[in-house]
Amino acid sequence: MFSGIFPAALSLASLDAQVPAKPDSPAVVLHLEKARSVAGAQWTSAYQFFCVNPHANSNDDPAIEPTKIFDNVYVIGNTGTVAYAITTSEGIILLDSLAANQVDTVLLPGMRKLGLDPAQVKLVVVAHGHADHFGGSPYFQAHGAHVAMSAADWDFIAPKPGAPARGAAPPSRDVVLVEGQPVGLGDVKILPVLTPGHTPGSMAFIFPVKDNGKTRTAGLFGGTMLTATRPTPEEINQYLTSITHFRNEAVKAGVEVELQNHPLMDDLPGRLAQLRARGVDGSNPFVVGRENYPVFLDVMSECMRAQLGRRTQ
Repeated sequence: MFSGIFPAALSLASLDAQVPAKPDSPAVVLHLEKARSVAGAQWTSAYQFFCVNPHANSNDDPAIEPTKIFDNVYVIGNTGTVAYAITTSEGIILLDSLAANQVDTVLLPGMRKLGLDPAQVKLVVVAHGHADHFGGSPYFQAHGAHVAMSAADWDFIAPKPGAPARGAAPPSRDVVLVEGQPVGLGDVKILPVLTPGHTPGSMAFIFPVKDNGKTRTAGLFGGTMLTATRPTPEEINQYLTSITHFRNEAVKAGVEVELQNHPLMDDLPGRLAQLRARGVDGSNPFVVGRENYPVFLDVMSECMRAQLGRRTQ
């Protein structure tokens, strides 16, 4: 999303409020109906977010309880933006690092509450170049960790001579993520898939997780976003291409676990409640199955087509 990037006086909420709603065209209605049909009961939250009530994340989003969601994966943050800590045989990988002002207040306390040693973070993998994702990475870089991001987003976050600051100070340019070239630590390798649209170099990730000892394949679409006025039609067209591309890679890899770094559309609080309630042998709500994972992307795609229609009608 865009928190940490725009000044408060130019919030997305205020921008959205200035744009009056227009009746949906027949073409838009068809996309909405298809998305609702495809979503079924499994992806009602995704349909509601992408098609009905798109909105930005906020610093005021309710905090979540730091939680172990898989044997080797932990989630920390709030209902709008999270980071994941992945334990490996050679240290901890962070997928995103929250905002700079959340390191001491959210991320480090959350890790310690989960029994994780922040000093063991050896790699921070950043999904895209917005400050609510890379903001915490300079702290870990200063403590010896490497930071990885796509080349396009390293360029995107680099300070420009004479240009105003874009939020938090970025990390120093470090590891460059390349589509199809795994990056990781020890026994965990993360496959990056380039999905531009949200930023020029947004990445999605495919990686293994363990659930009660069983290895499963997770997918994280690292640039998911939508508000009533953003992205632009040009960005949506690029975004649609990215969704199709990642869908193909996810199907090929057998992705069965759905994760988000902006979990505004997959009922994170409800999932965490289900996780706490499950027994030792109960199902994990983040495991949606190989057949259902692509459906999430299909709902996103159809809603994006409806939003494109709304922007161009």
